[in-house]
Amino acid sequence: MKYIFKFIFLLFIIAKSYAQTQSGEIEVEKNVSLTWMTKVFKDNEHKIEVCKTELGWDFICKVDEKPWFGSDMGMEKPKDQLIKLTLKIDNRDIELEISGMFNVGYLSKYQFSFRKEGQFYKLYAFFSDGAGSYTAHWLIINGSSIREVLSNDERFFYWQMEK
Repeated sequence: MKYIFKFIFLLFIIAKSYAQTQSGEIEVEKNVSLTWMTKVFKDNEHKIEVCKTELGWDFICKVDEKPWFGSDMGMEKPKDQLIKLTLKIDNRDIELEISGMFNVGYLSKYQFSFRKEGQFYKLYAFFSDGAGSYTAHWLIINGSSIREVLSNDERFFYWQMEK
């Protein structure tokens, strides 16, 4: 009986270690989908830099020597990190730039807007875990992409009001 409990406990530990990542697929529209993967943020795998606000308060300003998004200028470390985001258009995979994107949680189609604009496409996204909302915009041309915007500035959220 003792060995059964040890075996069950070992299975629980193994399952928990595999639960460090989440992934999914989102159908954005016909023949357009996103696959994504996040992982639990482990601060011992990252370099965290602390800065001071104009009022003298400490906040985490950089992760791995780059600005990061998903916080409202506090000392709380990220919960998760987006590690993969792939756009599929007509069975063609297009990798999207995801550096600096944290606290995205579980993603849904309501966070994205995909639009054809002339000879290219635009993908707009909104991320928030309750605080620290931000948006990202990608330009898609001939099977490649460039992230044009990664910002928490409200001016870049205009796409949510447009149809």
